[in-house]
Amino acid sequence: MGPVNTNKGEGGFTIIETSIALVLKMIVSVGLAPLFVYATRYNSAAAIRAGALAIAQIKLEQLRATSFNSCVSSTETLSVGDPATGLQTYTVEMTVANTTTTLKNVTLVITPQARSTTGGQYGGTRGWMYGQVTIYTKRTAITPGPNLG
Repeated sequence: MGPVNTNKGEGGFTIIETSIALVLKMIVSVGLAPLFVYATRYNSAAAIRAGALAIAQIKLEQLRATSFNSCVSSTETLSVGDPATGLQTYTVEMTVANTTTTLKNVTLVITPQARSTTGGQYGGTRGWMYGQVTIYTKRTAITPGPNLG
């Protein structure tokens, strides 16, 4: 065996440099944490809104299939999703207002039911962020107009 090399000029990081790097990494991580919370919240809200839109499409198709006189206000509860992974339940409120004898204004409000009993975050002006969908449409009677013939 040869002599041991005891070079005093070895390169490497000191404890000060390592500590500074860790502090900088922590500052960046703390700055990015709210971004991950925001992304998680709005990604799950998008899935809930997609379910609400699916329910809205179903209700609009049912509305088109019913007769004009059968189009009345109602409230019901519907669920969508895979039963194996969990269903999302929605409250569907359909408000029908007669404008004329041949025209009705229809408002559909689809609100996801909260996992809690209060469900306050799902309604109001900020409800859209959590999946509430409101659709305004009109329903007309199928009758010949004055220009037919």
